[in-house]
Amino acid sequence: MELATAQRPTLSDLGDHLPGGEVIELPVEIESPLEHLERYTVMRLIGAGGMGKIYQAYDRLLERNVALKVMHADIPPREQRRFRREAILGARLLHPCLVRVYDMGVDERGQTEWMAMEYLPGTDMLRLLDATRARGRALPWPALVRGLTQVLMGLQYLHDCRVVHCDVKPANMFVTRDPNTRFLTTKLLDLGIAYDLDGPRPGPTEPLCGDPNYIAPEQTMHGGVIDPRTDIYAVGVSLYELATGVLPFEELTSAPLHELLLAQRDRTPPPPSSRLPAGTPPELADRLDWIFSRACAKDPARRYPSARAMQAALNAE
Repeated sequence: MELATAQRPTLSDLGDHLPGGEVIELPVEIESPLEHLERYTVMRLIGAGGMGKIYQAYDRLLERNVALKVMHADIPPREQRRFRREAILGARLLHPCLVRVYDMGVDERGQTEWMAMEYLPGTDMLRLLDATRARGRALPWPALVRGLTQVLMGLQYLHDCRVVHCDVKPANMFVTRDPNTRFLTTKLLDLGIAYDLDGPRPGPTEPLCGDPNYIAPEQTMHGGVIDPRTDIYAVGVSLYELATGVLPFEELTSAPLHELLLAQRDRTPPPPSSRLPAGTPPELADRLDWIFSRACAKDPARRYPSARAMQAALNAE
């Protein structure tokens, strides 16, 4: 996937949402490319984006709600490969903090590829941040730590499986409530550009991947060495944004792309403590500065060596 400056989602209803676009309420009886599938009853469109659409559907065989992600028929081959990779990894990797993929197929009528995945009522952490700030508040530190702890647990599992996510950001951290236990869980979304450490290395002509607001210095150049510490950097940027309400290089979000890439490589942003609300306890501000500075060190060797190590630092008393 080509590197492109991501647009921040607008604040919208904090009800059911899946990645790919805004929540769109429609009647139950709708037309969809998969309306002839016998197993699934399509109920409503819940997301739309450049790669395709996402529908809430009912699995009549297993009597459960699922999300049907349907790829547009005319997207480029590179995006088709990303779609299939997301499906294959989502089916193979099983962890409570990752989204599960149940099924995949091709609509023989229109040659449309689709996957059935875990249906998640809830919202992502970026929308949660926007909603909280719209009320003039900040995200509570315990809730922030709880969410990022679960993200780091999911990342540790991925890294143990020799997979680097490569697209960690608040928009891909989804807060959902288990319909049976009512327990809140934050799940990592979108394995479409995940990097298999045992697979072939990207060639010099491969496009750079990731959201430039969150990518590590090694992701900003061709031939950079990608490893689990690349994800640690993105978690550090996410921590900064969720704690302060702004990105480390917020002033460059509308600048030419090369300026943002150079900043990720060479510049040190203001410490997060300088952007915290007045009245923040000094010990909390100092702790945040320390965790961010280590997670987002330009040299990967100076970052936390693992997601588990960053999780321990985040939860230290």
